[in-house]
Amino acid sequence: MKCIKYLLFAVSFILFSCSNDDDSTEHPIVDVKAKLQQVMDKAAASGFPGLSLTVKSTNETYTLVSGKSALPSTAMAAGNLHYMQSISKTFTAAAVMKLKEEGKINLGDKINVYLPASVCDNLSNGNSITVLQLMNMTSGLPDFLEHPDFLNDVVSGELPMSSSQILSYVYGKPAHFTPGSKFEYCNVNYHLLALIIESITGNHHDYITKKIIQPAGLGSTVYLPGSGLQAAPANAVRSYLSDSGNYTDVTGLQFGTVMSFIGDDGIIATTQDVADFYVALLNKKQIVSQSSVDEMMSGIQFSGKQQYGLGLHLYKTSKGLQAVGHNGSGAGAAAEAYYFPEKEVTLVLATNVGTLLDEEKTIAFERLKVRLFDIALGAK
Repeated sequence: MKCIKYLLFAVSFILFSCSNDDDSTEHPIVDVKAKLQQVMDKAAASGFPGLSLTVKSTNETYTLVSGKSALPSTAMAAGNLHYMQSISKTFTAAAVMKLKEEGKINLGDKINVYLPASVCDNLSNGNSITVLQLMNMTSGLPDFLEHPDFLNDVVSGELPMSSSQILSYVYGKPAHFTPGSKFEYCNVNYHLLALIIESITGNHHDYITKKIIQPAGLGSTVYLPGSGLQAAPANAVRSYLSDSGNYTDVTGLQFGTVMSFIGDDGIIATTQDVADFYVALLNKKQIVSQSSVDEMMSGIQFSGKQQYGLGLHLYKTSKGLQAVGHNGSGAGAAAEAYYFPEKEVTLVLATNVGTLLDEEKTIAFERLKVRLFDIALGAK
C-alpha cells in the first residue's frame, strides 16, 4: 500500500513539475512580446513616427511594429523596408572578406595597390594606409561629414553625389593621426572600400548583391547605390526629420544621400532580413568562413576595451552580454542590429525618423534600444 501511495505521489509531483515547466516556457514569451509592444507603442506615440523590431532566436522569429510607415495614416508593417544606414558597413566588410577568401585581396596591402594615384595622392597618408586600417577604422583619415560645405551641399545640391564629390571633401585635409595608432570612426574608410571592391570586381553593387545578399537568402534587401533605381521600392518607409514635435518629410533627401554614400551606407531592408543576415554571417557562417568571421570579430583595443572589429561594432550590455553588430544613423532614419552570441539571439530595431542631426532624438533612440533589448534578452 505504501508503494502505491509513493507511486501516486511521484506521478503527481512529475505532472505538477511538467505543468510548471510548460508555464515557464510559454507565458514569459507572451509576456515579453506584450512588454515589447507596450514600450514600442508608447515610444511611437511620443517621439517616433514608426518603429519595427525583430527578435530572432533559435526557437522563434517575430517582428513587432508600431506607429506609421507614412504619416499621417499608413500603419507600419513587418514587410516595410527601412534604411539601415551604417549597418551597411557590415555588408561591405563581408564582401571584402569574401574577396580575400577568393585570393583577390590582401588586407595588409596598401590601398594604392587597388586605388589609382588620383585618389591616394590626394588623401593624407593615402600611400601608406592599408586595407585593414580602413576596415577597423584606424586610418586616421578625416570624414566628409566634417567639411563645412558638406551639409549645405547635401540640402541644396544635386543628389546623388558622385564618388569624386564625396572624396573632394577630404582631399588635402590633414590626417587626424598616424595610420594604425588610434581608433576613430570614419565613413570615408568604407567609401574607399567600396571603390576597392569596384576596382577588383568591376561592379561593387553586383558583387555585394550576388556574394553577400543572395547567399544569405535576403529577399527583402536591396543595396541601393549602383542599383539604377530612381526612387526607393514601393514598400519602403517614408523618412522624417523631427523639429519640436513636428515631422518634416525628407524622403527624397534620405534616398539621395543613401545612393551617394557607397560602402558606408546603402542597404534598405526589413528588420527581419537584417536579423537573418547577422545570423547567416555570425552564427551559421553561410556568407564567409569561420576564420573570416573570427577575423571580423577580433576587435581592436584602445583604452583597455574592444571598440570595433571589421565592419562590426563590439560592446557589452549592462549585464555583461557581448553584442556584435552595428548601428546606423541618417537624415531620416536610424537602426540598431546586434547578435548576442551567449543567448544566440539577434535583435534589430529601426525607425523612420532621423537621428544624425538630432542629438535629442539620438539619446531617445538609444534609450529605447536599451529598454527593448533588455526586455528581449531577459534582463531584470
